[in-house]
Amino acid sequence: MSVRPPPTARVDHDLAPLFSQGPRALRRSWLLATTVGETLGFTVPVLVVLLALDLPPLAFLAVTVAAGAGEGLLLGAAQAFVLGREFLGFSRLRWVVATAAGASFAWLVGMLPSTFYDTWRDWPVALSVSLGVVLGLLLLCSIGTAQWVVLRHHVERAGWWVVGNAVAWLLGLGVLLAVVMPLWHEGQPAALVVGIGVAGGLAMALAVAWTTGLVLARLVRPHRPGGRKGGRPPDTVPRDEWTALGEPTDGFRVFDPSLVEALPEPVQRWLLHSIVPGTSLLTAVEVDSIGQIRLGRSWHGFRARQRSSLRGGFVWAASTRVLGLPLNGFDRWTRGTGEMRWRLLHRLRVMSADDVTVTRSGAGRHAAELLVMLPAVALDPSVRWEPVDDVRAKAHLRVGDDDQSVTVTVGPTGRLRQVELLRWGTPPGSGYGLHRFGAVLDDERLIDGYRVPTTVTAGWHFGTGRWNDGRFLRCQVVRCSFR
Repeated sequence: MSVRPPPTARVDHDLAPLFSQGPRALRRSWLLATTVGETLGFTVPVLVVLLALDLPPLAFLAVTVAAGAGEGLLLGAAQAFVLGREFLGFSRLRWVVATAAGASFAWLVGMLPSTFYDTWRDWPVALSVSLGVVLGLLLLCSIGTAQWVVLRHHVERAGWWVVGNAVAWLLGLGVLLAVVMPLWHEGQPAALVVGIGVAGGLAMALAVAWTTGLVLARLVRPHRPGGRKGGRPPDTVPRDEWTALGEPTDGFRVFDPSLVEALPEPVQRWLLHSIVPGTSLLTAVEVDSIGQIRLGRSWHGFRARQRSSLRGGFVWAASTRVLGLPLNGFDRWTRGTGEMRWRLLHRLRVMSADDVTVTRSGAGRHAAELLVMLPAVALDPSVRWEPVDDVRAKAHLRVGDDDQSVTVTVGPTGRLRQVELLRWGTPPGSGYGLHRFGAVLDDERLIDGYRVPTTVTAGWHFGTGRWNDGRFLRCQVVRCSFR
């Protein structure tokens, strides 16, 4: 039967807490990991310094810097374990390498005054103090700056990580000196010196872990694009299209398992798994996502909001940063035409296209995304299904002036695993034409009677040996609203 949608058909679901560990759990795991990593890591330079005291000054400096890299490796590895569970697509290796580089640089800066004491001791006091301030700032900001290079792809306002780390290490070094200086005396046994160093390192690690944990929890707090509440359009999008896509489904059926009986077996398995009986078959949705997008050879963190509907098309508005500068804009396919508009610094137009190639590419994208985010579309009379094998089926649907064929892959439990189609575009290293495009789907959540994928990796050359080169989008859904 067909009925009008009730006024309460639209419900926002914020999914970010389901992916994040949550602020308290994140602070606890970060406190433990950073404390253990830094305590073990600080033991390395303590031992090296004790064993290398008789080396010439420059050799002692080189050995100490190498030991600092070892400290950074252990600290970075412990922290990367926590961050790898917090952020989609997080590179643990890059974090470890960055932390090791930052720590070695900190030790280099910290050892310069004592290594070259004979050179600067006769300098004017004002010059010595000024140089000391500069070196101190470099030391305090070294690890935070190195880690910022990685973290900026996953959080906004990542610059505060540098500031927070500087404060944390200032506090940590103060605690270290407060513990070590009263206990250490010249001529003490080596074992006692090591024990004092480890105790001081533990106290320093706790101070650093506690402070940086507070900063990290603040930075990863769930955030909606532009700080806007769900439903309000980003400033960059065409408002007429955005408003039209926000309209609820104009008449819908209620899902009954008998509706899938004539469909291919993989599609039956998928829909029976994905739609709870009695659920309204809605064909419009608004989605917020976070993730990484590849621009050229580099991955950049982004946040996006999208509205899609079966009849109306889609508008995808996103913001990211390139070389630290804000880049925002939108892709759309509405009224049978496609468009891309992107600006740097909110003013400088860097992409503007609305030709037939953009339209054809947008139509293919829309066809694939409809099946991923709106399972009810699979039951629409305009969609024709063709069986492929026991795990795949092909959907044929008309999008604008083009016929689109999307192959879905369904797991044994009914979970949607992949979508694939020939999409018009120009992948890296290829000219314009129809190319294999697809997405791998992981995780899923039950939202208003629908089980939908919430982790997506999409790109060109799907199912070929060039897939790693063709991937350009990795994202998680953090809010979903069906209409």
